[in-house]
Amino acid sequence: MREHNGSAEGRAGDPEPWRVCLVNSSGRALGAGMLLGESTVLTCAHVVQAAGEEALAGAHVLVRFVGLDGMPETLATVRPGCWVPPAEDGRGDIALLELAEAFPHVPGAPLVRLGAVRDRVVHTYGFPAPHRYGVWVNNAELAGPAGAGGEWIQLNSPLPGERVRRGFSGAGVIDKATGAVLGMVVTEYTDERAGLAYLIPVEVIVRHVPDVARWVGEPPRPSAGPLIVVIGDRDSAVRDGFLAQVRRERRGSRVAGERLAAIVDATGKTTGEVAEHVSAGISTGEVLTVLETNPEDVAVAVTGVEDARAPEEVLTDVVRPLVDKGATVLVQFSGPDSPGVRLARRWESERNARRLARLALLVDMVEHEEDRTRERAARLGSRVAVPGSSADLRLRLAALRSAGERIEPGRVRRALAATERDAEAARWALVRLYAELDALAARHDELHGRLRGYNAKATDAGLMEDEELAQLYRPAMAALTTRPDDPEAAAEPVERYVRAVRRRLEGA
Repeated sequence: MREHNGSAEGRAGDPEPWRVCLVNSSGRALGAGMLLGESTVLTCAHVVQAAGEEALAGAHVLVRFVGLDGMPETLATVRPGCWVPPAEDGRGDIALLELAEAFPHVPGAPLVRLGAVRDRVVHTYGFPAPHRYGVWVNNAELAGPAGAGGEWIQLNSPLPGERVRRGFSGAGVIDKATGAVLGMVVTEYTDERAGLAYLIPVEVIVRHVPDVARWVGEPPRPSAGPLIVVIGDRDSAVRDGFLAQVRRERRGSRVAGERLAAIVDATGKTTGEVAEHVSAGISTGEVLTVLETNPEDVAVAVTGVEDARAPEEVLTDVVRPLVDKGATVLVQFSGPDSPGVRLARRWESERNARRLARLALLVDMVEHEEDRTRERAARLGSRVAVPGSSADLRLRLAALRSAGERIEPGRVRRALAATERDAEAARWALVRLYAELDALAARHDELHGRLRGYNAKATDAGLMEDEELAQLYRPAMAALTTRPDDPEAAAEPVERYVRAVRRRLEGA
């Protein structure tokens, strides 16, 4: 077993360090999996079954991290209560593994809960023979619900090219636009001529293994920070309140004080000199540390960009690396046709496009939460009003999509941020409401099961004709039946009946 030092560093540029491979005792790849958190891996049950009867009986299976330097390996066992073997029709097929050692600094797979989505472009990474160390399938597409009970989503691989096939089971299916994990590959269609496979969406995984819910969240935020382009006189970035602009851009995030802000005039300077002035304005050692941990705390303004020795080099070699790491960077130009403006505007638009893709996924998630919350409320007979924010959010999303070049990118960026915040708030409000309704349903089922169980005991003891018990049973059942959304109203009638049955049985 290879050791690791707890570092989160993966291979250069690897955005998915959570990817793992399950390996048998001879070193053959059995399938894929995903680290969810520290010492928990999600995979398909049939991948574990492929390791043999010993693995099913509690023996260890070997897990290799393929997105980390040195590809560390560790042992794992099936977590108790988190084993759902495949049914005859293919449903289920989910397992959680407990690793023998924790990887606390490795980010887990960013699971998001959606319904049966279609037309999203995705990619995934599996271990088909003879690719011992894995291979990507890019630009696959979700086609819609499939499988028994509609539990799967059909996944079409582009042909010709690598397709999802044996060895990909357990692999995370990653939304290409946002990096969110929408589900897990479960099976392939065995016709070699078809690029056809199936995945289990996160929603279904959670239904089978509720423990997974704790790792379900929102799609990852774009790692790049805001790029603010200011067109105006050379002092406008400072006079209009640079840090005030940063705080507006970072609304909802913690912004540090001025010690992590620098304002640099690029006039007449080389790229190296601009970089030196940025470093002088912010302690180099400190800014490097903060960029790795809290990049939103770093803010830099570069004025007079068009009058630098090489404006586009300043943008490419100084501004872009800071933005890519997550810092907020303001660049000032004197006019719309200044050298470098078109490049900076293009970057603004590219970042807006990535945020727009994330917003679209968020709106899909809000709509899904609305649907499942309404369904839960209806099944419970609840009169609670389920918020319906998705229609308004879709209108705002459509307006942002149609903005194109007609609207200044900064305005689009701010509108995107506001709509994103509203979508996140709406989703979490629905998640909390669903949890409340789910708790009421669980309490109702608990009381209903208790009442029916003691009624069965009374029947077995020949107490069906006992009028006192009947008079206690009827109001308890009526309370559960007429107001299933208010189980506590039935709690005392149920307990009165239970106590009466116990007295009868103890006196029998």
